Amino acid sequence: MHNDGMVKTLTLRNVPERVIVALRRRARHNGRSMQRELLSLVERSVDTESLWSRIGAIRKSLRPGGMSLGEIHRALDKGRP
Repeated sequence: MHNDGMVKTLTLRNVPERVIVALRRRARHNGRSMQRELLSLVERSVDTESLWSRIGAIRKSLRPGGMSLGEIHRALDKGRP
């Protein structure tokens, strides 16, 4: 998914120790290196942004005056469709 021939390197600075500890635990739990776990989280974040855009487009096409994107976010956060 992330390897399109143009692999780039990112550097994170000033990461709080609590974040590093949590990332290390999460990576261990998922059987990944910390680098792979962080990349997975970043990829999912980007995919999620794309998903929100698609949800907004679908909402507009289904019924004018339907739920706002903010209402959709809140409903999904509460676990409701």
